[in-house]
Amino acid sequence: MQYFNLRRFAVLLVILSGTSTLLAADAELARHITVPTGWKGEQISLPPSFAREMKFKGLEEARFSPGMFQEKSDTFFSYFFVFKIDPGSELTQKNIERELLTYYQGLSRTIFNSRKAKVDTSGFSCELKKVVPVDPQKIYPEGLTEYSATVKWIEPFVTQKPQTLHLIIQVWTDKNTKDGYLFACVSPQEMKAEIWQSMRTIRDTFYRSLQK
Repeated sequence: MQYFNLRRFAVLLVILSGTSTLLAADAELARHITVPTGWKGEQISLPPSFAREMKFKGLEEARFSPGMFQEKSDTFFSYFFVFKIDPGSELTQKNIERELLTYYQGLSRTIFNSRKAKVDTSGFSCELKKVVPVDPQKIYPEGLTEYSATVKWIEPFVTQKPQTLHLIIQVWTDKNTKDGYLFACVSPQEMKAEIWQSMRTIRDTFYRSLQK
């Protein structure tokens, strides 16, 4: 797996500076993530430098599709991330909505600031709806809860325009370590788009690896 090339995306360096080191102690989560050729990624600490107001503490592993920053690509802004959250945080619907809203507000604000521009994040929203997980292969972690979600924000990297992101979010708590986990697939594409199946396949591989 290739890690995200920060030199090619100087703007993102502003966000990740000082937080993107992959420590040996944190390599365990990354070990379970396998992506196709062309996907890139990064690990950052939680809360991230661009959203210090977040309450979740831990780390994030993110993987970006080949077309992540290409507006005309059918995988534009399509990616997934896994939060590994320190024990003590409640993974309730309300808390997840709050944390993700803070995350996207901070991300947009930081990128706009790096461009010496301003953005009004007060109209951003994050809404979750609980759904029934479909797990015919019986690979989901015990106690997993699934949500469909919508984030409305202003995409700061490429278009600087309003964007609606669709998310499939799965959360659970490890019964042994008490760490919380949040796995989110993200894309502005409709759910029938091919990218969603690609991310589900990656997610299934992740869950199988966890069981080994």
